[in-house]
Amino acid sequence: MQDCQILITRPEPENSLSCERVRTHGWVAVPLPMLEISPIEEANKKAAIRAQVFDIDTFDYVIFVSKNAARLACDWLDDCWPMLPASVHWIGIGQGTTQTLLDEGVPALSNPGHTTEALLDWLKPARMKDQKILIVRGEGGRPELGNKLEERGAKISYLSLYERKKPQYSAQTFFMLPDINLIWATSGESLLNLSEYVSKNKLGWKALPIMTPSIRVNQQAKEMGWINASCANGADDNSLIKATELHTGKQND
Repeated sequence: MQDCQILITRPEPENSLSCERVRTHGWVAVPLPMLEISPIEEANKKAAIRAQVFDIDTFDYVIFVSKNAARLACDWLDDCWPMLPASVHWIGIGQGTTQTLLDEGVPALSNPGHTTEALLDWLKPARMKDQKILIVRGEGGRPELGNKLEERGAKISYLSLYERKKPQYSAQTFFMLPDINLIWATSGESLLNLSEYVSKNKLGWKALPIMTPSIRVNQQAKEMGWINASCANGADDNSLIKATELHTGKQND
């Protein structure tokens, strides 16, 4: 399956970067983002964001839940903090998010795993008591991380920097796509949006191999009727490429 055609569902700008990586492996990348990331633009919300960023040195930990959260936060940090406060522990969930921070000069650490659940295992309960933690995310993100940390005695605040929207595609969009051999679904929300479109326009895709980033999302895929879902153990390109290589290798055996 050297000419494997892979549907990439990441939001932009990450989608284009993933497509480049896929092409370097000799595969065909077919971009179809299943999330749109829109930075917060309302004046009152931007003023509130600025105030929170100026107060970021009052937190013990700042946790970034995605590459988009990291990328947008770095723009705000550049604007508000010419030198980053040394007292803050910066943490990215997953290698891709952490690398985004490191590339922007933020000395971030990453938990050994790739998920919220892995991060919670890594952050020892005794260490979290009375710690002030800021979670940087999109509006309406999953509450599990904050809830679990509060159970451990931490004091949680949120910094929401973007909105996530479902892209609008017509039936014609799906009709014009080339044949797809494999799909990358990199979050639960993108999987949900993809499943809704597939149920209306490409029901046969439910039998295709689909790579998911975590056990949680893989289980969601199976519950949505994807009969060939595999867990890549990470949403980053390296994890998904490795899982794809394993799959295509088995197909070629």
